[in-house]
Amino acid sequence: MSQDTQFSVKQAQQIAKLQTQFNQGLDANWPTAPTLVRDDMAAVIVELGERYDHLGYKWWKKQTPDTAQANMELIDVLHFALSDVIEVLAVDGAENPVETAGLKLAEASIRAQAKDAQNAKWLLRHTALEGRPDLERPLCFGNESLTQLLSLLYQAYGSAEAVYVSYIGKNALNHVRQQRGYKEGTYIKMWQHEEDNQVMVRLLLDSDRILNSDTPLDDAVALLLDYYDTHVAK
Repeated sequence: MSQDTQFSVKQAQQIAKLQTQFNQGLDANWPTAPTLVRDDMAAVIVELGERYDHLGYKWWKKQTPDTAQANMELIDVLHFALSDVIEVLAVDGAENPVETAGLKLAEASIRAQAKDAQNAKWLLRHTALEGRPDLERPLCFGNESLTQLLSLLYQAYGSAEAVYVSYIGKNALNHVRQQRGYKEGTYIKMWQHEEDNQVMVRLLLDSDRILNSDTPLDDAVALLLDYYDTHVAK
């Protein structure tokens, strides 16, 4: 897998499309006339707090950082950040907020550099500077905060391709969990002594199947289901 730190326009549009499909599964009227009350920025703050938990922020006690889990929290932040971008575009009357959000993501990926990554506090500072008080949104993901988020992701995962695959994979893993009994309590989360999301990232990064697919979510779900049925629940 290459180390290019830049999404293709197709990849960025896939992410925006999949995020929209996921959100509309909860609220069919999202984002133009939502009926479900949601707060993406509150979710971002919580996910960043969980990242700090995994990295071990408690200087007054012994902790063991879990970098892999901390990095996965950034993928969750991307879900909510992109949702925020789409929502603001919809409120502003963009003709196609999803497509426009995909283009914004692609443009941010060009500006983003792993070496420029700072930390969650600076990320939130950018969202405050780009807030929209006129929309009662004191925090918003504008161009700078979206660029900073991608810089953090590139630092965490090493390349835009790895970020893309991890985003697709997290969505796919949610489907696998539901199909294999997550709600019923029969799903096995430890895949041969490792967290399922850690195995997921490794499996998908080792395959070019997802990167080259026009239906990446379906292909990722199929790949993970096959692994789960063959190696975990056998």
